[in-house]
Amino acid sequence: MMPADFLPDWARFTLAGIAIFVLMAATAVIAARAGRSPYWAILIVIPYAPVLLAWLFAYSPWPNADRKA
Repeated sequence: MMPADFLPDWARFTLAGIAIFVLMAATAVIAARAGRSPYWAILIVIPYAPVLLAWLFAYSPWPNADRKA
């Protein structure tokens, strides 16, 4: 028996879905607070896209940088 076989398939898919939802929600909140569109979170599930998105997010001009806190 494989180590990952202790859960049935439906439970593994449910846990994976919850993990993806939490990751996308956190990304959307961070993007919205930085003045970006929360729809950037959709791209977080594409392989290798989070690395590119983090680089673009860090080095592009920040829309909220001119606003006072």
